[in-house]
Formats: sequence, C-alpha cells, structure tokens
Amino acid sequence: MNSSIALPAAVENFLLRVDAPGRRVCVGLSGGIDSVVLLELLIQVSAALDLKLSAFHVHHGLSPNADQWAAFSESLCAAKRIPLTIAKLNVDRSQPGGVEALARDARYAAFSSMDAEFLALAQHADDQAETVIHQMLRGTGLKGMAGMGATRLLRDGLRLIRPLLDISRADIETFAGENGLKWIEDESNADTAYTRNFIRHALLPTVADRFPHYRESIARTARHAAEADEMMSALAAIDLKWDGQNAHADALDALPLTRQVNALYHWLQWQQPGVESQAAVASKAQLEQWARQLFRPMPTGRPHQAGGHDFIIFRRKNLLRLERK
Repeated sequence: MNSSIALPAAVENFLLRVDAPGRRVCVGLSGGIDSVVLLELLIQVSAALDLKLSAFHVHHGLSPNADQWAAFSESLCAAKRIPLTIAKLNVDRSQPGGVEALARDARYAAFSSMDAEFLALAQHADDQAETVIHQMLRGTGLKGMAGMGATRLLRDGLRLIRPLLDISRADIETFAGENGLKWIEDESNADTAYTRNFIRHALLPTVADRFPHYRESIARTARHAAEADEMMSALAAIDLKWDGQNAHADALDALPLTRQVNALYHWLQWQQPGVESQAAVASKAQLEQWARQLFRPMPTGRPHQAGGHDFIIFRRKNLLRLERK
C-alpha cells in the first residue's frame, strides 16, 4: 500500500461521512507518531474540505518529559501554522482509580471546553484491538466489548471523531516515514506494568503469529457488540416506557431479573452520558442488588431505593430518580 495516497483518501472519506467539511476541527496532539500523522493528514485534506484546523495538547505533568512534549507540539504547530492550545492539568493520584484512568478522565474534561465542532483523536485499529481485549479480560459487558466508536457526542456542539480507527499502526508508521515526519516517544509506552502495554508488547505479537488478521476480526466482534448493545438499549427503553425523561418502575416489577438489570443499566447511562461515576460503571452484581431493592415488593414502611456512596436511586410515584449525595 502507498500510504501517502491511501491514508489521505481514507481520512477525507471519513470526514465527508461525518459532515466535517467547512467546520472547525481540533486535533488532540500528544506529539506521538499517531497524533502527528493525524495532524499531517488533516492538513493535507484541509484545503479540499475547507477545514478550520487547530490543535490541543494536554500537559498532564505525569512524566519528567512533559515539558519537552509540550514544546515539541508548540514548535510543530508553529511550523505548520496551526493554532495550538496547551492545557496544563493536575492529576490527583490520591483519588481512587489507576493513573491511566485518572489521566484519561482529566483529559476528556479538558477536551470538553475546547472551541471546535469536532475533536479528532488518533486512535487506530491496533488501539481498538487492544481496547477490546482489555475489556474482555476485565469481564466487561457488551458496551465494553464494543470498544471505541468512530464518533460520539462530547457535548452540544462538539463531536469526537476517530478518523484512523480502521488504519493499522504499520500503515501509520509507513506514512510517517514517507512524509519525513518527526515525533516524540512516550517512555511509558514500553512499560509492560501498564495493562495496555502488556497487551501490545507481550500478548498481541503472539496472537499475530497465529492470526495475522486479528485486527479485522476483533473490529468485527466490536461492531457486533455495539449492535447488540444498541438493541439491548432499545429493549430497556420499551421495558421502562422511557420517554426521554421518565422511567416507569412499575413496568419492571413483573419482569425477570435480567430484564430489570438491563433496564437499570441503560437508564443509568442515559442519566449521565460519558460520566464514569460509580453509578455509570456499576458491576452486574451491584445492578442485581439495586434491581432487587427497586423492583421487588418491599416490606411496609421501607422505601424503594438503592445506591452507593455518592448517589441514591429513588422510586417515587413509580418513577425512577437519580440524586447525588
């Protein structure tokens, strides 16, 4: 494959599908090879599509080289005449959750404030395979197995897009070489103490020896999972008599526990889209416990309610309500 021809065409077709021409598109620029290639690809197609390009660099401060990465991104954007915003974040390691998850949450919070209509991120086909395998090893449900979507709404007026999601890491590296691009290496990418790096460096090379087309197979599995999750979401809406605002709890009382859990899971997602709180990422065991508290008849005088340390789910007049503590 001539990546210098194929990749710009693939990115241009993707941008046409998501109605990006003439819009403000901001590239999430880390300075690594993937985001540098994405920036170059968008520059190459920007004239034909009348894109208003900018870039956004998140300075986590987690690496001793973080200042160097920010300086590289600044120099690159100055040379390309691309406006750049650098957001310095303070990741609180004392909070529950791994450093990777905390950094990701802080990064997305910063992204939501940007002045653009599209945020373009550089995850590719290998990243998708790693994500799906990671989620499967964690015992995730359909939503996790669906991996990363090619597009999703971050907030009103800002849509996240992943133009490289069907492109392999090898093709990205080839394009970078053919176009003489420079980038920086994140030293943490080689540390197999991080689960994703272990999957990338130790697990997937072995898989590739036996299944060279594993990326395509895993991507197909992710699409099947996404379709199944969409149908389960539709079933939840039917079971709850969901009108976009109200969920009718009494409609679930006579249904099997599996249907109650499915309805409760999707209702929690609808309440706080994109928020990875305890409620949004509850385990199946937690959901089953909450469903028994909410949808089975309770002794006289005891309210129908469930929840965790930072929220309560109430059943009032047979409608479900989520309240923060």
